[in-house]
Amino acid sequence: MGGLVLVLGAGGIRGWAHVGVLKVLHQAQLPIQAIVGASAGSLIGALYAAHRDVGLMLEVASSANVASLTTWFLGGLKIGPDAPGFGRRLWQAYGHLDFGEMAIAFRAAALDVATGERVLIGSGNVGRAVEASIRPPGLLPPVLIGGRPLVDGGLHDTVPTALAIAAFPQLTTVAVPVGEFIVLPKALQPISRQASRVIWGLGVDPRSRIGGLAFMAHLLSQGRPQRLPPQAYIVPRLRGIMAILPFRIEEAIRRGEKAARAALPYLRQLFQG
Repeated sequence: MGGLVLVLGAGGIRGWAHVGVLKVLHQAQLPIQAIVGASAGSLIGALYAAHRDVGLMLEVASSANVASLTTWFLGGLKIGPDAPGFGRRLWQAYGHLDFGEMAIAFRAAALDVATGERVLIGSGNVGRAVEASIRPPGLLPPVLIGGRPLVDGGLHDTVPTALAIAAFPQLTTVAVPVGEFIVLPKALQPISRQASRVIWGLGVDPRSRIGGLAFMAHLLSQGRPQRLPPQAYIVPRLRGIMAILPFRIEEAIRRGEKAARAALPYLRQLFQG
């Protein structure tokens, strides 16, 4: 087979496991030709895709701490030269680049809050695309790209294998799940669906906070998504690491390394077969 496309899933702080996965696959000289990231997967995936430099990726990812991540979140999760906290570090690493300047192909998954359509961003400014891919609806306004209001691409479908396969059909797809979207019990899903319809029926702007909450209610009503299976999985064991708390980052990286090492024999077999 040819090269591989890594599909890096959503999971908040658990997404730092992707750093360990990328480190091991790079050192094993596996042919990573593209990365598709959703939410935290896009944030970390862009660190590697920008320069294909494991040392820089580790330096930037490990510089995240409670203070820098909290300041960044309270400042709106912006990526720019004047962004607070970790957002400025991401700008320096890749946020100033356009997609055409990346060392390997990179795509950031997002959701159009107005239509519900899944979007794969692959042009324009990388920092802005990652902002869209990590933007929580209801808490922060959507990111407008090409006139579309975009929010967190890891909601509901946390590992967008279908988007990756459609974008890179010639590559071997390797998925790295690090978390799952909340699934309501079936008895509550109709209630969530009805709540969404009621709010939309009021004519709210989908770009507003209330519109974002209605969108979340709609996603929660859908149950577990159906995914196209990849050729391989790398599954870090992340029990005890919480997605929303900025602790145990180094532990998440180590667990990602461990999972990638365990998967190496099968991955090598894929490319030798």
